[in-house]
Amino acid sequence: MKKLPMILLLIAPYAIYFLCDRANMDFAIGLCIYGFILIFNMIYAFFMPKLAFNGKQLLFWNLLIKLCHIPLVVIILLTVLLTSLIGGEAMRDAVPSMILFTFAGCYMLQLSSAMFGISGFLWLRKNHRLTRKDVAVCTAAQLIPIADILGSVVCYFMFRKHGQTFEKAKPDFDDD
Repeated sequence: MKKLPMILLLIAPYAIYFLCDRANMDFAIGLCIYGFILIFNMIYAFFMPKLAFNGKQLLFWNLLIKLCHIPLVVIILLTVLLTSLIGGEAMRDAVPSMILFTFAGCYMLQLSSAMFGISGFLWLRKNHRLTRKDVAVCTAAQLIPIADILGSVVCYFMFRKHGQTFEKAKPDFDDD
């Protein structure tokens, strides 16, 4: 049940698009719903350590969400490109604002998943696995477009052993 908001974040854009398309609904309603889901998950990412998520899990969700957002970002960018090209001379005045809103939307997607990474870095800092400088550098990497995906992959694999809890494994002597 604790993972439901992240799973919803993964499937929401595709489900909302499918629902709006099939029901002939206005996409503005779907965008508002998805925006609410993004904002909720940005806040929820910082409550996850209190729900017993460790650094490794937070960095995993950061990576997974970023990878699942790649097709969505590509679709958004291609839609704006094709709209701009097909509109031609009639779209000349609207293209700069379309590009601005497109990049703002894509950055909102990036920011929503970056919060999971930042929360993971803060968990690692709290458990003395990262210095303040490391947290600052890793956080900055999460906020730079395109570098965030590569940074998420590197951070997950670099910190996957450090992100686990410090409890020692109990030996298995249950062979009685």
